[in-house]
Amino acid sequence: MWPVMHRYRLPEENLRIFEQIIAHSSNAIFLADDNNNLTFANHPGRTLFHRLIATHQLNIALSPDEKIIEINDGIHPRYIRTHCVMLQDPDTVPGYVFIGTDITAELTAQREEAHMRQRLEQALEITDEGFWFWDIPSGNISHNHCWSHIFGFSDDQLIHRESDVIHLIHPDDIEQARQAMVQHLRGKTPTYNCEYRVITPQGNILWVANHGKVVRHDEKGMAVEMLGKTQDITEKKLREQEMHQLAWHDPLTQLENRPRFYHSIELARQQSRSDNEYIALLYLDLNRFKEVNDTLGHNAGDQLLKEIAQRLRLAIRNHDSIARLGGDEFALLVRHLGSNYQDARGKLIVLANRILDNIGQDIQIENNIVTISSSIGIYLFNNDPAPVADMLHKADMAQYYSKRNNRKWMVWSEKLCEKQSQRDTIETGLHRALDNGEFYLEYQPQYAENGKVIRVEALLRWRTPQGKMIAPSLFIPVAENSGLIFRINEWALDQVCRQISLWQLQPGFDTLPISINISSRQLKRTDFLKSIERVLAQHKIDPQRLNIEIPEIALSDNLPDTQYKLRVLKEMKIQVVMANFGTGMVSLTGLRKLAINEVKIDRSLVLNMTENSDMLLTLRGIIAMCQALNINIVADGVETKGQFSALCHMGCHHFQGGFFSRALAAEQLPDVLQQYSPSLRR
Repeated sequence: MWPVMHRYRLPEENLRIFEQIIAHSSNAIFLADDNNNLTFANHPGRTLFHRLIATHQLNIALSPDEKIIEINDGIHPRYIRTHCVMLQDPDTVPGYVFIGTDITAELTAQREEAHMRQRLEQALEITDEGFWFWDIPSGNISHNHCWSHIFGFSDDQLIHRESDVIHLIHPDDIEQARQAMVQHLRGKTPTYNCEYRVITPQGNILWVANHGKVVRHDEKGMAVEMLGKTQDITEKKLREQEMHQLAWHDPLTQLENRPRFYHSIELARQQSRSDNEYIALLYLDLNRFKEVNDTLGHNAGDQLLKEIAQRLRLAIRNHDSIARLGGDEFALLVRHLGSNYQDARGKLIVLANRILDNIGQDIQIENNIVTISSSIGIYLFNNDPAPVADMLHKADMAQYYSKRNNRKWMVWSEKLCEKQSQRDTIETGLHRALDNGEFYLEYQPQYAENGKVIRVEALLRWRTPQGKMIAPSLFIPVAENSGLIFRINEWALDQVCRQISLWQLQPGFDTLPISINISSRQLKRTDFLKSIERVLAQHKIDPQRLNIEIPEIALSDNLPDTQYKLRVLKEMKIQVVMANFGTGMVSLTGLRKLAINEVKIDRSLVLNMTENSDMLLTLRGIIAMCQALNINIVADGVETKGQFSALCHMGCHHFQGGFFSRALAAEQLPDVLQQYSPSLRR
């Protein structure tokens, strides 16, 4: 049925107003009779009528259904929304009333918007970021496909529930993510930014960075819409972890490195101040590590370090820290030792013994069984403002003294600090002594049983400018540790060879050997043999006149190198004597393999032989074994006639000590050499 248009007659005075409204309307209005002839139109209507005829669309436009007509007559394409009513009033000519609204701008805008939306959606689909829109009241999250991929949703849905996402957040991170969101929704932060882990439905753990912002609030100021994006930052986090590992950890053992360990100490110190608890630093290195590294190879050394690192991990608690400071040096940070010093010290002693027991267990490296030992230095403190390096140095010094005194562990104390201060003073003095000529040599004769002098030993002496004598037992260890021993040994060797050269021209002295002590560090030097050859050639002396005494400890490290050097010395006709024998672990049979045919029994065994039955038994055993192996023996430290007689009775035939003669200046020796001491008669 056609809709009926009822005609209302306007008062005459209003008709002109109505005509003006139609004339000025932006809509196209016209009337046409049933033959499609135009009977009335405003200006837009007349224009549209003729364009409809030109495009053969007038009949379509005059149909009763509302529609949108595109008019494209090659001039300006337009889009018209049509509304047509049939006139059926009996008092009028049949026809149509047409009203057309130009919606070109509106439709063009809609199409542009749809086009832009399509391009935006396409752009969002090719990006590697997951874009999302959260309708907060409904709990629905609209998103692109990348967002689904990041969170592991395998369906094709582009809308998921808020609860679906929360369920995926890692349990350890969910509170952090929730707090960040709450702060933003309450307006406390301008944007929402949070990095956290998610566990995808497939069980994969990945890191995401989520950023968003509330874009609409309701009339009460409550957030109702939020827009954001999500990125998969798993690879970035892995790179950060790798960089962190490289920057803060030792690449071989994966323990903390020095910078990281210093940082851990600083944090622990701050915590201990607030808790009033003791913490401790433990310092240790590995005995015989260099020997393993040199004899079995660097790969074996690396395996050993990794095994030691693992054993240290097993010995400590989870909240304690371990670091490899370099080489075979390790340090431990032990926290939460309580507020009582003695209790804390007791806990550390238990820990130190456990660590040493773990380290001391046999270690299999490839086809070799290696046994390693160590000494531990401990620094226990609870409120030390000193630099971290100074605190660690205290543990280092305690370790140094524990090793020097053959102790398993030592705890740093002020007494150790006093010894260190003394050591520093001595080291400074050693530099001055070398430059100012404060060193000199004295010579102590060695006697045969019949009283004849068979050799003299050069002994180093140090007199300060103030006339104070510094004991060798004080300055030699400092020289060893500081490296000054190299210059001192070179000076002493030159002085001895110079003295031999002078004595070669004096009757009675021309065949007298002089023995000189060479430190274990000097023996390890690669140029050691060349330095001996050089000084012999410089002073033109007979090599048989030079005897070299090496400490027993020299055989505890890099034995093949030591064996080679001793063999070369023997080929040069230089006699090598093993000094301080009986205090270490060198076997007598091993001496024969090292081209050593004389040992000097350590003076501590001789001095205590009459008071200590164990010392006496040790002496008898050493002398008996040396006689059986045809190794010459010199007893050092013979101070009494009783000691001399007992040693002679045991079978010892060479002696040195105050009972015979003290150490003398070179010019005092002629009187000693020209006489036999009657006191030697037994």
